Formats: sequence, C-alpha cells, structure tokens
Amino acid sequence: MNLPFSSPKAIAEVGEKIYAERYKDEYERDHVGKFAAINVLNGQAFLGDTPEAALEWAKQDSPNGLFHLIQVGFPGAFRVSYANHVSVDRIFC
Repeated sequence: MNLPFSSPKAIAEVGEKIYAERYKDEYERDHVGKFAAINVLNGQAFLGDTPEAALEWAKQDSPNGLFHLIQVGFPGAFRVSYANHVSVDRIFC
C-alpha cells in the first residue's frame, strides 16, 4: 500500500492543521465533546457523538479517506499509554 503520509504523526499534523484552520472556532463554540473525523486527503470533517459514529459517517462518505480523529474541545480524542521500548510511529493496515 502506497500511502501519501509516512507515519501517524504526519497524518495527525495535517489533521490538526486542517481542524485549526477550518473547523476549530465553530466546532469549539457549538459542538464541545463531540468527535470530528478529519479526512486529511481532502479536508472534509464529519461530526459524531462518539468516535465510532464520526468515523462511520466519514467512511460512508469517503471509503478511501485517511482520517484524523479529534474530540472537540479536548487536547486528544483518547488517553494513550505505552511502554518506552515500543515504537508507535507506524501505520497499521
């Protein structure tokens, strides 16, 4: 699979930039707590009450999209922990 992004970090950076430039002001005013799936290939955003709902709607509209998930009004969609010896900078297919 030949992806246009080399790592999850690259996807997240593009997704965060799109969110900040296009959606942040409106979403953080009107949709705090919801989840936004940002298609980093075309900049389109999909809102849902849960991460699953946002991603399902996004995949229905753009089956070949590449998505970055954001919880509106929060620093991250999920809390993540991992062991220091594990590399987490890779894409799982």
